[in-house]
Amino acid sequence: MAFFKKFKTTDPKNPISNAYNKLPTGEVVRRHYHFTGIVQGVGFRVEMWRRAMNMHLSGWVRNNFDGSVDAELEGALPRIEMLIQQMKEIPRIRIETMDVSEMKAEGTQEFEMLNY
Repeated sequence: MAFFKKFKTTDPKNPISNAYNKLPTGEVVRRHYHFTGIVQGVGFRVEMWRRAMNMHLSGWVRNNFDGSVDAELEGALPRIEMLIQQMKEIPRIRIETMDVSEMKAEGTQEFEMLNY
């Protein structure tokens, strides 16, 4: 599982990642998300990790003991919004509530899948 924990957000050999290079860019922002619903045991963290990597976003995603999931995403706002929309459209995931707060961008280049 260590492979999934930390990975650079740029991989020139990844064709999917390269396709996302055509997505709109813009001001770099960082947002904290708190998700509740059916978000654990359904591959939420792996899906977010994979998609964030492909979209060249940085940050982290973590399960919480109460069954919720927290994530911090940093990158171009249109890409973050696209990632969140894609997560909402995955049939096995049911996001019931999503709290969002703005944070100061840290300039990180990695995306991590954290444990509790």
